[in-house]
Formats: sequence, C-alpha cells, structure tokens
Amino acid sequence: MTKFSRPVTAASLAVVLGLALGACGNGGSQSAGDGNLRFSWWGSDPRHEATQKIIDIYETNNEGVTISGEFADFSGYWDRLATTTAGRDAPDVITMDEKYIMEYAGRGALTDLTELENLDLSKFPESALDLGRYEDGVYGLSTGQNAYSVMVNADLFAEAGVEIPDDSTWTWDDYYEISATISENLGEVAGTDYGALDGDLRIWLRQNGEELYSEDEPGTVGYSQENLLSWFEHLLHVRDTGGGISAAQFTEAAAGTFEAENFPTKKTAMGWYWSNQLGALRTATGDDIRILRVPSPSGNAEDNGMYYKASMYWSISSQSDDQAAAADFVDFLANDPAAAEKMLVDRGVPANPDMAAAIEPLLDESQQTVVSFLEEIEPEVSDSPKPSPIGAGTVQETIVRYVGEVLFDNLTPEEAAEQLTAEIEGMISAG
Repeated sequence: MTKFSRPVTAASLAVVLGLALGACGNGGSQSAGDGNLRFSWWGSDPRHEATQKIIDIYETNNEGVTISGEFADFSGYWDRLATTTAGRDAPDVITMDEKYIMEYAGRGALTDLTELENLDLSKFPESALDLGRYEDGVYGLSTGQNAYSVMVNADLFAEAGVEIPDDSTWTWDDYYEISATISENLGEVAGTDYGALDGDLRIWLRQNGEELYSEDEPGTVGYSQENLLSWFEHLLHVRDTGGGISAAQFTEAAAGTFEAENFPTKKTAMGWYWSNQLGALRTATGDDIRILRVPSPSGNAEDNGMYYKASMYWSISSQSDDQAAAADFVDFLANDPAAAEKMLVDRGVPANPDMAAAIEPLLDESQQTVVSFLEEIEPEVSDSPKPSPIGAGTVQETIVRYVGEVLFDNLTPEEAAEQLTAEIEGMISAG
C-alpha cells in the first residue's frame, strides 16, 4: 500500500534482470492442473481481509479449487516475486504494477491474456487494455484507475487556522505558503510531506511538456536536464522555506510501512498519494482527509499534469501449470459483481463499466468521494503515459535514493540530476 518502496536488494534485482525471455514455459496454453492456485498481492490489512473474502466466495462456487493467498508490503512483495519467478515457482495469478509489468512481460514471465479462452476481455475499453499491452499481447488486466493527488488533513488545517485551497486554481506558490504557515502555526506538525517519487516527477515533467521516458527513442529519458534540475530545487525549497519535513523524516518514511508514514501518523498536514488510498488514510488517521488536485504553475487545472493510471493489474504467470483455472479466477476477479462488491474501489474504480455500476450503491462516503474526484478531473487529465519500459522496475527506488542525497546535502541538485539521468538511462538501455 505504501507509496514508497524500500530499495530492492541487489540480489533480487539481478534475479529480475536475469529473467530470460521465453524461459518461463507454457506461454498462453490452456494447460490443466489440479485446481490448486496461488494468488499474490500487496497492501494493507483491509485489502488482505477483503481479498480473502473474494477467495472464499470463489472457492465456495468452484468445488475442488483451492486458492492460496500470498501477500506482503509493496517492497517485500517484489523481492519475493523476483525470487520465486527466477526459481520457476511464481504464483499462478499475480498482482502486477505499472513499474514492473513490462519487465515481466518482456522477459516471458507472463501469459498473453488474449490467448486464454475462458477470460472475457470484451467489457474492457481499449484504453484500459492498452495500459497492460506489450507488443501484440495483453499481459495485465487493469483492476481499475486512480490518479496521483494531494491529500490534506482538514482537522490539522482547521487547528492551524488555514483554509483548504481551491484546488482548481492553486499554484505551487500557494502550496509553499500554505505548508509554511501550517508548519509555523502547529510547531511539531510539518505543513507537507515531499512529493518525491516517480509519480511526482512524472507530474512535474508533464507540467513542463515532458515525460519521464522517451516514447520515440527507446532506452532514453524523455526530459531535459533543466526540468529535472528544477524539480530537485523545488524539493529543497519545500525543505528550507516551504514547511516540509526533515530529510531524516523523509528517509525514515521511505524505509517504513504505509501506516508509519508521516501523513498517516499526522506528522504532516499534506501528503502525496494515489486517489484510491483515501479510505485507508482516513482509517489510519481517524481524521477528515480531503483529496485535492496537484498544484499547477499557472493556476489552471488543465496545466497540472495529472493523469489516470491503472491502479494495478491482474496477470497470470507463464509458469502456471493450470492456465485454464488461473484464467477462470481472473475472469471472476474482473467480471463478477460478487468480487467487485468486496473490492469496491480499493484497487481503483473498476475499468469494467458493468462492475463500476454494480458497486456504486455500495460505496461509502470515502469511496464515493474517490469516484467523484476521478469524474471531476476527467476534462483536465491528458493521455496517460505508457507503462515503464523494461529495465525501469527500480527507477522509483533510485529516485528516492537521489532525493535523500539532495535533502541531506550530500549532492547538489545539478549533481543529482546528472547522475540520476545516467543511472536511469543505464537501466532502460540495458533492458
């Protein structure tokens, strides 16, 4: 669930990069096994509980099928998946993320879902299928969509005597001023956490007409050094005069769990999260958490660089010895109202419109807020970036590492921009 990821170990990274294309057998064949499946996912305790209920429903309705759940926090999840995949012991049904789906698909570790006869993709719009497409196949089925946003603690804002801004017009200068005022008025509570992940950088670059990765020149970045440099300088401004947390607080949160981060523990009044995390943040804080658009340079919401992202994906391992059973279970997850009614919007607003309609009467206030927010920003969001290229699975961790170096003044923004770009291009050109 955490928006941070602890750095993947060198060993597990080598495992991921060592996956040989085509080395993972079976492809899309409708092989039949014993009906025993393993299903992996990451997340918070509420997600684990809801997912187990979904498994229970499926097992009840499918005699002879047993599904074993395997779950972990986000960073531990990818360590384990890399190791099990390399050891030819991957789960049958795998929850995938945008950062890794091309990595695993491109190295032959996933099945092309379009080749599975008992998995119905017809209800999914092409735009949703495209988010999981690699070459001519679909290797991940979007569980739903969300958007990166600023979460604010309305109770802390009120305590600080600060009004919640109009997020359709607020600028970065407004953001800095609001954060600094809260920090000054509340003392031990900082105004904001850093937006310092790859999602934040993507938005910053999109506000300046650029992308993190080049779509025209594979193996290269899609941005200028000038705009990456300005992002690091922005983070230092947040630290020094914009009411941000300390460098130590940033790195401690990066190494911890979702529940221990600065915003959920009410050490900051603003934080950067995906829209589907609203309910979990309200549960963690017990406070009135609101969801806002990100600031823009101009004060025009159409310039804020926001985009829709597949929250996560359902994928099937090419190593699975029961492709038919795995496909049937993914079909249940994606197309059956009984599954959707337990998931609701925890994995994003369902991409299948029938499932979105099925859950609408069941949504609580937090979930309705997420749906309304995504509908509200639709006229402003631009085309979604393609999934991260092969080799880019650990770019987020790399960015976090360089942000920490800059916040601790171990590197200047200029040094960090130059070194980060070289490292990213080294990853994706080798991919």
